[in-house]
Amino acid sequence: MKNLNDHQRGLLMTIFGVLVLTPDALLVRLIETDHWSLVYWRSLFMAFSLFALNGFIEKKNPLVAIRGLFRNGLFCALLFAGSNICFVFSITHTIAANTLVILACMPFIAAVLTVVLMRRNLELRTWMTIVLAMLGIVMVFWGRFGDGNILGDGVAVLAALFMATTLVSISRNPKINSLAAIGLGSLLAALFSLFMGASPGLPLPGDFFYLAINGGIVLPISMGLITYGPKLISAPEVSLILLLETALGPLWVWLVLSEQPPQQTFFGGGLVIAAILVNAWLGFRSRPPTRAVS
Repeated sequence: MKNLNDHQRGLLMTIFGVLVLTPDALLVRLIETDHWSLVYWRSLFMAFSLFALNGFIEKKNPLVAIRGLFRNGLFCALLFAGSNICFVFSITHTIAANTLVILACMPFIAAVLTVVLMRRNLELRTWMTIVLAMLGIVMVFWGRFGDGNILGDGVAVLAALFMATTLVSISRNPKINSLAAIGLGSLLAALFSLFMGASPGLPLPGDFFYLAINGGIVLPISMGLITYGPKLISAPEVSLILLLETALGPLWVWLVLSEQPPQQTFFGGGLVIAAILVNAWLGFRSRPPTRAVS
């Protein structure tokens, strides 16, 4: 890693973070509790794990990092909480395919916000990859669309907007403590789920195990790396790489639960993966590696 520049490290960290995230859909499927209790427990696990990780890295009390967010990063925490809440609300109030396809617009939203707010032009290959990846996601869920619910669909747009804005905010201000910000955002999401009727009582042992794995290990590691990515690469690139989770997630469900996805899932997922990896490879090679310090 010492021979890599910031952009190359950002690409590798983000890709690894998304690969760690890919079992998320499977773990959620294995949990039998209600949706809001699921949000409560996995958000709570995620918050405590992120605060502990931040404290270990910075050798400081996590409360110091939380206080620091009030000067630099509170908006980012609120956006992350809003994205989580809106995603769960949407997925429970409209057809899942509608939610996931709408969320696939996140790279486009991040690209527009980057151009407008940061005055930063994006390379043509990034715009082309966004279009190809969005087409691939539509192909993955082709035939599973429906009328859905206009409220659920609208909230899915908000989820995509909030997450894209979170990444752009971190990209604009790399000083934001992203671990503390998404930790606080997770804690706020847990508190909101209590308001929505989540049960604070301990779930069944099997559910508790999967919630601990998902919220205590998978999400903190993956989101910690993913939200650090915008400090090194552009927010649209991070949003694009995030689509790998949508393409690869069904494969875990297929392997473990034997739920074979439709054929178009493989074609659409292949298009998404190929477009993102080619774009990442071109970006990786376009900048010469930094010389190692002797």
